[in-house]
Amino acid sequence: MENEAFEKHFQYFLAKNERKVNGLFRRLLWYCCFVGPAIAVGVLCEAFPDVTYGACLQTFLISLAFAIGHSVLYKFKPESSLIKYLGLAGLHITIFTMCVDHIGIYLSYFFVPMTSLLYCSRKTYIAMSTVGYLVLLLSNWQIAEYSASLRPDIDTVPWFIGIVGGQTIEFIVMFVCGLLINKLMIRHLQTMYCDEIAISKSEHEAYTDSLTGLWNRRYIERAFEKYVVVQRNVGALIIVDLDHMKYVNDTHGHLEGDRALKILADLLRKVFNKSVGATVCRFGGDEFVVLLPGIQTVSALSLTMSQLFASTEESFSRDDKLNTLAISVGASFINDLDMNYEMVFDRADKALYEVKNSGRNSFQIYSET
Repeated sequence: MENEAFEKHFQYFLAKNERKVNGLFRRLLWYCCFVGPAIAVGVLCEAFPDVTYGACLQTFLISLAFAIGHSVLYKFKPESSLIKYLGLAGLHITIFTMCVDHIGIYLSYFFVPMTSLLYCSRKTYIAMSTVGYLVLLLSNWQIAEYSASLRPDIDTVPWFIGIVGGQTIEFIVMFVCGLLINKLMIRHLQTMYCDEIAISKSEHEAYTDSLTGLWNRRYIERAFEKYVVVQRNVGALIIVDLDHMKYVNDTHGHLEGDRALKILADLLRKVFNKSVGATVCRFGGDEFVVLLPGIQTVSALSLTMSQLFASTEESFSRDDKLNTLAISVGASFINDLDMNYEMVFDRADKALYEVKNSGRNSFQIYSET
């Protein structure tokens, strides 16, 4: 059971790595747009006698089309698995076009499969290797008649068989090396994953608020990475602010203020303990942040908030020194484009600001309208 849980969460970790590599591919495809113009300079200098300016333009336009398509999909649908294959297909088609247009880059057939190793996925690597070999066969067949005509001592088919035979041996050697590299990379990522999710005793102390025993503000980013970016959970983030703390500190002293913070921390634990993966942090001063993976609807979030307000009112109202205290809460749902907690926190903070301006002791969910 423990191994199954590890494998499941390791897949989330790989998904996070895939997003990063997609960003790398986006830049790589844009760099490929310079290949066509660079070869055109070579044509101008007579370095490529068999290449035309039309071939250079065609290479440029194909690279540009895939770069734009990949960037648009990456921006508006970053979680789509199509992004990976669009980038890899773009490189394959660019290489095929250049080979057919007599731009001699035969050793580049394995470039795409080797690049696909960055995704740390054996299936992706094997799929791209298969496509790469088919591109090798097809492009060589397309240029076989022309290349054979340059040598009067050999016909088209023997030339094709000879060149493909040599390139196939190279391809097999590189393919086997790629499998070994893939295995090592996955093993290395597993080690990195174990190191990332494990919190040592010293780290635990560094991430814990000494007064309340809750996580501190340093931990909220780590929790967001784990539950949202890696595990790709939907959810919500709420900011809880304790109102009238200055009055309590000025009237009854800071020890009473600390007691109030401890009471609120216990209430937050009690209310949110029912939510799987809930992370409660003391953000600083009299402000607390709660990350709630899995919360998707206004009704579910409102129900949880009702329980929190009922608990805090009951606890503070019957305390002679703390009965002036109340809470204000701002919340924001987490969407697919949220890659760091600051974006969500900013929206929840704006909702909290509205609550403060409208009289406090209430809660509001951020809305664009």
